[in-house]
Parts: sequence; C-alpha cells; structure tokens
Amino acid sequence: MGNREERIDFVIPWVDGSDAAWRSEFTKYRQLCGCQANGSAPSDASEERYRDWGTLRYWFRGVERFAPWVGMVHLITWGHLPPWLDTSHPKLHVVRHTDYIPPQYLPTFNSCPIELNMHRIDGLSERFVYFNDDTFLCRPTGPERFFRGGLPCDAARLAVIQGERAGHNILECMRVINRRHDKRKAIRHAAGKWFNRRYTPADILKTLSLMPWSFFPAFKDYHMPQPFLRSMFDKLWNEEDTELDATCRSRFRSTTDLSQWLVRYEQLATGRFAPVSMRDTLLTKLSDNGMDALRAAILSGRYSMICINDDNAIQDPASCRRALTATFDALLPDKSAYEL
Repeated sequence: MGNREERIDFVIPWVDGSDAAWRSEFTKYRQLCGCQANGSAPSDASEERYRDWGTLRYWFRGVERFAPWVGMVHLITWGHLPPWLDTSHPKLHVVRHTDYIPPQYLPTFNSCPIELNMHRIDGLSERFVYFNDDTFLCRPTGPERFFRGGLPCDAARLAVIQGERAGHNILECMRVINRRHDKRKAIRHAAGKWFNRRYTPADILKTLSLMPWSFFPAFKDYHMPQPFLRSMFDKLWNEEDTELDATCRSRFRSTTDLSQWLVRYEQLATGRFAPVSMRDTLLTKLSDNGMDALRAAILSGRYSMICINDDNAIQDPASCRRALTATFDALLPDKSAYEL
C-alpha cells in the first residue's frame, strides 16, 4: 500500500504469555538455557516480561483514531494471535518470527533478535516507527511528529548509564558506538541538532556538562515509539555482523546483548535525525496505588504518547488490569476496523 520509500509503517511485537504451546516451548528452552556455557544464567527469563495486560486492542484503536495516515501495521508474533483481531484488514501484516528472523536464531524469547532483525520484514517501508506493546498514542499525532525531511525525529541528549539491569545492554551498545564514532567530531558536525531550541534547558545543560568526556557516556533514552530508517539496520548488519550475530544467538536476554537502541544511537551519532521536543510524552508504570493518576494522564489530552511499564512489585494485577481497561475504554470506547 503506497510507495515504500514515502510511506511510514508501524511495527509492534506482541506475545501471549498464556498461550499453552508458547509456554511449553518457553519452559523447555528456559530450562536448557538456565546454565549457559560460561556458567551464567540468562539475565531475564522472568514471567513478568511476557505478561499481557489485554491492551493490544486499544493500541489498534489508538492507531486508527490518532494516526489514520499510517501505511502498514506489521504485527510481530511468535505465532499466536488475539481472537478478536481481523487479519483481513488491508493495512495489517501479520509477521511470524519464522517469516523474517533467520532460522539459526530461532526459537527466541529474547526481544533483541526480534528487534534487530526488523529490517528483514517483507514489505517494510524505509521509514517506520517501532512500538513496544506498552506504548500508546493518546491524541491525534501527525507523521511529522515521527519524520521530518525524511529523517527520524529524535532528541539528542547525553546521559550517564544508570545502575540497573538494562544498563548492561546500553553499555554494550555504547561500546560499539564509541568504537565507530569520535564523540566530539560527531557533535560538532551536527551541533545545531544537539543544542536545539526544541529541547528543554535542563537537557541542553546536561549535554553541556558531559561535553568534557572524550567519549559518548550514553544517550538519554525516552522509551517512546521510535522512528527508524530501515537502511540504518542494513548498514549496521553489513558493518557489525559478528557483534549482531552473537546477540541474536542468545535465546533469552543476556547482559552482553546489543539491542535496537544501537540503531537509534547510530542515527544520533551520524546526525541522521531531526530534533524534536519530548514534552508531549510520558513514561510511567503500572502500580497498585497509581491507577487514578495514570487514568488522569491518559485522559488529559496532554500527551501524544505514553509508555506504561509493567512492575514486578504489583500485588493485585487483576485490579490493575480492570482499572487500565476502564481507562482505555474511556479514551477509546469504539471498536476499530482491526477488530472482528
């Protein structure tokens, strides 16, 4: 549908953690990978990583209502599909892991190979936006929010890696970026994109404070729908095949994995992006006591995009799920054409 070079596609992965066949395979390989050759266990094979909150239908409703201009929606799945999904929708492309991930990397329960091979999806446009299934459009959002002048919209801000599990994967990505790029030359080459009026003064000051570092310490990650150039994936696979191949052979996420953040960082380090304000986004998480505040944020009309992270500390997931469903029903009460 449309010219692949001109249109903008959306890509979203989804897993049904309750599917019996998937769980059987997941359990089998988690046991096999529980102690790897180097004696270490996978860093994240937890149940919570695959918990489904029943919000996928609202993601599709948000796309239809707030981004009707989208070219194609590529839904990545292990093989299962929600029973309500109308797979005959002309803008929907169901993509199974076996359709695009090289067989030597399958089966995988690691989001990194699933993401790092997205450029292999048949028919994927050059310009596309990658959504996690916990990121939602919450108000009308035009294509210019994601791409401007053919470049992905992003905010370049230096940061320091936080001491958390995900920080290990970011560190691995930064190792590759610093091997590939000279920080000072890269920023000087695109100074107007690094110090841009669209950013907050605090973000610009943070970047300035880290300029004395001779290397990229890290980039601020916003955990929002991420616009990508398909050709950037091709470029990195051509030039970093050994590194990417090693990650893709890890069935469960490991601290040594590279992730799709590497592609975003490459876009930033090469100046292949258009500066954008992130004031219209909100990163939050589910919690037993925070559902009222989350509802207010989703319904406020203030945010174009919201990321709602899961939280292992939730004591009453059923109650959180009911509250989340009620909130999205208030925002998007009508079925979309993606639903039967």
